[in-house]
Amino acid sequence: MTPLKFPILLLAAAISSTSLAGETKPAESKTPQVAGSSFYQDKERGWFWYEDPPPEQEPEKLEPAPVPAPPPQAETEVSEPAAPELPPTGSVAWIREMLPKLRDAAMDNPTKENVSAYFWAQRIMLDKAERFSRHSVDVIRNDPFLDEDMRYPASNAASDALATAAGKQKETLLKLIAGSSALMFFYNGNDCILCEQALAAVSALEFRYGFTVMPVSMDGAPLPGGKYPNTQYDTGLAEQLGIITSPALALVIPPNDVKIVSFSTVSMETATTRILMAANEAGLISDQEYNATSRLNTMGLIDATKLADAPPDATKNPNEFVNRMRDEARRAFQKDNGGAQ
Repeated sequence: MTPLKFPILLLAAAISSTSLAGETKPAESKTPQVAGSSFYQDKERGWFWYEDPPPEQEPEKLEPAPVPAPPPQAETEVSEPAAPELPPTGSVAWIREMLPKLRDAAMDNPTKENVSAYFWAQRIMLDKAERFSRHSVDVIRNDPFLDEDMRYPASNAASDALATAAGKQKETLLKLIAGSSALMFFYNGNDCILCEQALAAVSALEFRYGFTVMPVSMDGAPLPGGKYPNTQYDTGLAEQLGIITSPALALVIPPNDVKIVSFSTVSMETATTRILMAANEAGLISDQEYNATSRLNTMGLIDATKLADAPPDATKNPNEFVNRMRDEARRAFQKDNGGAQ
């Protein structure tokens, strides 16, 4: 063997032993590991980054858990409102409530039972009224301040006597008033039919009681027939007194007081009554004198304004209420009667 072939053989032996060793134990790679599969470890696939990436798996959708149904609520029974309690049977409150209902039921359905029920309820009402009337007579008979016969007697003879006395007092006072006052008569001389009628009443007052008549023309025309030639002409007095039409009558009290009697034509009786009222208001006659002209005895009239401090609910203590009212009536009677007991 030549010297050149020996080194070749040694090199071939070395390569052969290296191959055998590689079959038995793979050589460890000194290339550092990277995240995922290394290119060097998976080099047989070539340039794998050109491959389509694996499809992403959609996350599994979780269906929401079913909400449990609320437990069924127990049905609450709607109770009808209780009927209002009726007053005691036979009381006035019961009659006031039940009698119209019984009447309506009997008229809508006039059976024997319905009609009978209505008339029995009516019988209760009539019997209560009768008992009340009997007791009323007894109470009034024993209390002079409740007996209206003291103020206006029911008998014809007593009534006529009061009327005669009131008439005489009225005549006397009207003559007294006529001596210290005058009647102002507002009229229209043209187209005033009522003025002619009122003129007759004014003339009667002048003749019977002696009133002085002062005619005032509102339209500048004199009275028809030349009655009362001393006519004056209105210069604004009618407007000041609130007179808007004719005829009108006023009471003139010297020195400068004027009281309206009427804004239109009135009867003789009405005119005299209103003249007395105007005179009393002006102070020409006293309250006592004025009250004496009425057929009704007005003595003992209770002034309700003096009861403001009394207990408002008289049903709680009726005896206290009765005593208070009797005291007020007594004081009013004594005042109107000149302090007599």
